[in-house]
Amino acid sequence: MNLEWDVIASKLAWRGRFPVVIDRLRAREDGREMDYTYLKLSGGAVTVLGLDDENRAICVRQYRHPTGQVMLELPAGHVDRNETPAACAHREFEEETGLRIGDLESLGSFVPVPALSGFRMHMFIGRNLSQGEASLDESEILEVVRVPLCELREQILDDQYDHAGMISTVLIASQRGLLPE
Repeated sequence: MNLEWDVIASKLAWRGRFPVVIDRLRAREDGREMDYTYLKLSGGAVTVLGLDDENRAICVRQYRHPTGQVMLELPAGHVDRNETPAACAHREFEEETGLRIGDLESLGSFVPVPALSGFRMHMFIGRNLSQGEASLDESEILEVVRVPLCELREQILDDQYDHAGMISTVLIASQRGLLPE
């Protein structure tokens, strides 16, 4: 069985912060056609688990309009054009927290919502933090929160958080033995 589809036409339906594209698809298996709407995001994004000297995760609380909630999450952001995910991780972490990362390690990447967009979330762990300078985007109002790792892991496993980037990053780092017990 051939599960792939071919794009036979594509159009930009809306241009804004997140461009919306409609592709006309044809199934290789049986020739049926359908329209598929998705977000065309380029560059991907990063999420950074920054750890201070007391083994606390540097998190941010901010309002997320699509959920209608203030969410606790790891510092994160979109990779700019001509920027590597690692450079983005350094930049976003300092912009959102006012702290610089001394040692940065990649934990890999994943596609958070493949039915909606093909963008990749790159996960990092940062250590040896030093004072930097916060520089928030116009759309950001953040509260920086330090959460003990043991509490954060327990709360994630107790289903207290919704942010996929934070959940994935903390659990992968923990599973790989990169976090203290």
